[in-house]
Amino acid sequence: MKCDIVFYLAKKTALCEKTLNEIFKERKYEINTVTASTNPESLGMQLNGHLQCVNLVIIIGGLKTKDVRGISNVFSKALANSSTEIIPKRIKNPVGENDGYIMRSGRQTIICLPDNPEEMENMLDKVMLDYLDCVYKNDI
Repeated sequence: MKCDIVFYLAKKTALCEKTLNEIFKERKYEINTVTASTNPESLGMQLNGHLQCVNLVIIIGGLKTKDVRGISNVFSKALANSSTEIIPKRIKNPVGENDGYIMRSGRQTIICLPDNPEEMENMLDKVMLDYLDCVYKNDI
């Protein structure tokens, strides 16, 4: 199954992409498109475009930023203005300071992860991958 990646205010992008490829190859997920964004408006436009093509989008980065550009602030504002019922759930980060998020509406899922390969690997554990496999069992 294809998914897209958006690097948002991210560092270590090549290492993060390599880590995701390694995690996904065992589960038959495939990175389709990789883009980058540095502001909330661009992130919103990219998410709209990606979700028209794939059902799974992973945002890497933006979790450390606490100002208006930070992921938690961007999605709080977006969800407050949305007519779609989307409840974000926190993904605990056992090895770092910044937890991630997963948001799902119907068949579409957005996962927000830190821009640290070790943290990503620990957060995309067997439980999370089994959950994605269950959601997308007919697609993989």
